[in-house]
Amino acid sequence: MQRAGFTIFEVTVVVGIVVLVIISSLPAIRTAQINSTLKREGRSLLSDLRLAQQLTLGEQTTHLVKLFNTTPQKYQLIARLASDTIIKEHELNNKITWQDMGGFTNNEIIFTISGSAVEAGTIVLQNTNGLTTSLEVKPSGYVKVN
Repeated sequence: MQRAGFTIFEVTVVVGIVVLVIISSLPAIRTAQINSTLKREGRSLLSDLRLAQQLTLGEQTTHLVKLFNTTPQKYQLIARLASDTIIKEHELNNKITWQDMGGFTNNEIIFTISGSAVEAGTIVLQNTNGLTTSLEVKPSGYVKVN
């Protein structure tokens, strides 16, 4: 008489193989997660730069994004009224840092009421894996992620 089913040994071997596959894939999953965070932070900054530009156009008052190379690293969306008014503040993920904020006086990306940028420049974000993403602000106000 033959029994249908698996022995404890067979189940143990299968579970062991599954555990080994999971353990060996964890570093790749962590790397992918950190790389995804870099892309997400880049898109978030792009979105907030475009928001500053749209608010400037819509309200006919100067708006800007100010980058802070402090701990924690962050940026603020600011309305430049009689005094600067912070509309939004965003802290970068602790795995992401500013690598470069070239071309902007006082690390401020300022938009004029015509939608153009006061200064052109490039912002570079870097993750702990050494990968970077850059945002280029053109004089016309066009912002793109490279």
